[in-house]
Amino acid sequence: MRTLKLFLFALALASLFVIAIPSAASTPVEGEQFQTVSLREAGELHGKPGVYFLDCNEPEIHAQYHVPGSVWVTSEKLQDFLPADHQATVVFYCYNRRCSASHAAAHEAVKLGYRKVFVMPDGITGWVLAGLPVEKDARH
Repeated sequence: MRTLKLFLFALALASLFVIAIPSAASTPVEGEQFQTVSLREAGELHGKPGVYFLDCNEPEIHAQYHVPGSVWVTSEKLQDFLPADHQATVVFYCYNRRCSASHAAAHEAVKLGYRKVFVMPDGITGWVLAGLPVEKDARH
C-alpha cells in the first residue's frame, strides 16, 4: 500500500509537467515518419484489432503499471517484440513527455518497415492521470 501511495504521489508531481505542456494530438514529429497521439486517441485505439501498445519503460515501471495488454520492449532487440504484421498499428509509450525512449523505438520501427507507428507522449503517467485502466504484474 505504501508503494502505491508513493507511486500516486510521484504521478501527481509528474502531472505538473504534463499539464503545462500542450498536447500534440496526431501530429507528425518533424523529420520522422511517425505521429503522436493524444491520450484520448490512444484510449480509442486501445483494444482494437491490429493495434499493439509497446511499453518502453524500465521493467520495474512496467511491472507496477502498464497499459492493459501492452508488451514491454527493449531497444536492443526491438524486432523481437514487434508484431509480425508490418501493417499493424503500433503505439509506443514510456513514462511521460520528458522521456524519449518511445520516440527512439518508434524511429527504429519505421526503419524496420512499419508504417502505422505512433508515440503517446504523455506516457503511463498521463494514462493513469486520465483514469484509463492499467494492469500490473502479478508480483506487484
